[in-house]
Amino acid sequence: MLVFKDATAKATVKVTDFGYSTLVRSTDGRVFLPKSRPWNAPEYRYGEFTVAEAKKTDIYSFGLLCLWVLFGSMRIQQNFAGCTFESSIGPRTSLEQLKDDDKVEHIANQLLESVPLAGLNAMHRIRLKEFFSLTVLRNPEKRTSKFARLVSLLSQKR
Repeated sequence: MLVFKDATAKATVKVTDFGYSTLVRSTDGRVFLPKSRPWNAPEYRYGEFTVAEAKKTDIYSFGLLCLWVLFGSMRIQQNFAGCTFESSIGPRTSLEQLKDDDKVEHIANQLLESVPLAGLNAMHRIRLKEFFSLTVLRNPEKRTSKFARLVSLLSQKR
């Protein structure tokens, strides 16, 4: 994510990459992905993946990013003591434990049910629950690989 001020001094945030957009490393189609704690998928290991696996890791990272954008680390910490998106180095965070325990979707659903968000109606919340059910599951086989589907769930036009 790039954060900068534009010509009018307004803050702008742009998502630039989730790691999946990388060069293929070898003829067998394996790619090397960097690890970006705590945004990485729970199956991250040694950084070498097939292209299909790399896409699934990005789906997970995208889901975590959307969770953070919606609720921010402060709301998450207030509602779930110790859950933080901070610390890219150092000891394991409680978010990493939640990822290992496959509880991120549960946390997202609890937040969607309990935290008031301006402008979100019941249909938006249903679509967001579906979004998180497709993105933040520990098992990559249960995640979608269809970014278009995820974008449609987040779209106002549906």
